[in-house]
Amino acid sequence: MPPISIKAIATAFAAEVGADLIISFIVFYVFGHGLMTPEMTPEDFEKVRQVVTDTTAYLPCMFVLGTATTVLGGYLAARLARRIPYYHGLAMGIVGLAFSLALWSKDMVWLDYVGLVITIPASIYGAHLARRHMPT
Repeated sequence: MPPISIKAIATAFAAEVGADLIISFIVFYVFGHGLMTPEMTPEDFEKVRQVVTDTTAYLPCMFVLGTATTVLGGYLAARLARRIPYYHGLAMGIVGLAFSLALWSKDMVWLDYVGLVITIPASIYGAHLARRHMPT
């Protein structure tokens, strides 16, 4: 098996997780800003979180944006490694899959299962996009 750049994988994965966190805060704010107040208790915030996550458009929006960051993570890993892009995309997919399974909760919905299935193909697609921009 060709050598995988652990540094490229770690950097790309950290960037992907960071982007996911920032995006999730922004999307949560967009869907819930009218429901939040400065003097909210933790119980009130939990109720708002439940209302926002039960919103019809919230989960598909997060699904699409999460898939986009997965593609970008595969792209970044391949570009940082500068060699064997598809292996780096695969490695990003495996790391992302392991991370998702480690954070798995009982509240998962069918969209989360679909996300697990497309994690590896999405990261390999990102590596494919990177390969198209790499010198041969």
